[in-house]
Amino acid sequence: MENKQFQINVQTALILREMTMTEVAKKLGISVPYLSDIVKGNRKGEKYKKQISDLLGFQYKSKED
Repeated sequence: MENKQFQINVQTALILREMTMTEVAKKLGISVPYLSDIVKGNRKGEKYKKQISDLLGFQYKSKED
């Protein structure tokens, strides 16, 4: 999944679940700026992308899949 699609999926899921980036970051145990960088594609964050997608309820396939 390319970064832009991942960002769109995260933003859509946040809206549908009425969640904030802060809530997601807290549940993952990471900072909000780090989460934001992962979502925007500024950081790879591969180990968190699957956790983010599981938490928000959408499918994520890493480049290795």
